[in-house]
Amino acid sequence: MFLFKKKLKSHLGIDIGASAIKLVELELEEGRHKLKNYSIFSLKDYLKENWYQIPSETGKLSNDEQASIIREALKEAKIKSSTAFLSLPVYSTFSTLIDFPAMSEKEIETAIPYEAKKYVPLPLNEVVLDWSIVNSLEKQKGLQVLLMAVPKKIIDDSKKILQSANLSLSALESEVFSLSRSLVGNDKSTLMLIDIGARSVSLSIVDDGYVRMIGNLEMGGLKLTKTISQQMKIDLEEAEKLKKNLPIGQGNAAIQLKEAIHSVLDTIIFEVKKVIDAHQNKYKQQVSKCILVGGGIQVPGLTDYFINKLGVEVSLGNPFARVIYPPLLEPTLKELSPSLAVAVGLAMRGE
Repeated sequence: MFLFKKKLKSHLGIDIGASAIKLVELELEEGRHKLKNYSIFSLKDYLKENWYQIPSETGKLSNDEQASIIREALKEAKIKSSTAFLSLPVYSTFSTLIDFPAMSEKEIETAIPYEAKKYVPLPLNEVVLDWSIVNSLEKQKGLQVLLMAVPKKIIDDSKKILQSANLSLSALESEVFSLSRSLVGNDKSTLMLIDIGARSVSLSIVDDGYVRMIGNLEMGGLKLTKTISQQMKIDLEEAEKLKKNLPIGQGNAAIQLKEAIHSVLDTIIFEVKKVIDAHQNKYKQQVSKCILVGGGIQVPGLTDYFINKLGVEVSLGNPFARVIYPPLLEPTLKELSPSLAVAVGLAMRGE
């Protein structure tokens, strides 16, 4: 998607999220990816009093501020790459899967603008359209095409941010494709990727290596923090600490905290089930497992809770499973890997 790719020795992926800006630099060594460097710049202190207002405009960094942070991160991590792959969050793009009769790619290209008018909620002169053919499912006739539309303003802003950071843009890519690349690899089973960020949760179903469904839920880690704060009548800073360090015991405070957390997690799980059911009803294929990533919700016991509620295999994603790195980094990367999954997938694109 959005190809401007160049052949480089090392490849830099940049994921600009609501809670942090993450950079990962990989290089190829004998056909395998090797971690060259990484950097995570937390935005909490930077945004200060506006932190808990995301996604309102008061909590959004300007293009110049984002570029300044990227320049600082590049300098501190001593990253030398001059070009970068940049992610697009699901909530800033529009996507849908369209069924076509058997036809040539040229015919599809001609038909796309007409089909896009039926699905894209913005005037077509305000977006850039991109599409890719998805292999037909077994016993299914014709072709499936994944259509994506990205507002031109977002693309222009992305280019300006990187230019101001003294980087050139290799490609823009929806984060779900980056996640699929870093987490799924050659796995051909039907699975769901659940990326829980600070602002939102992206849901995508990958089948036979192809992204088939993409969804977004405006409820992430900040929503959970606010819910804990409101229900327990404590400030947001304390709610953030409690979320990451659940108290031991069954006292009133502990029970109240768990109820607040579960109320948000149950909403996410309800949406996950809806997406899974929609896919299974349409394609008659069972989703065999779910992979959890994202730094938005760091809650002890999260994976077990999802397993109990969903009734399918659930695991934490490890984007470094196919990446070479020094054994000394194992404990650090184990903790950080869910947050770096998108950036790793972006850097992997530079094969």
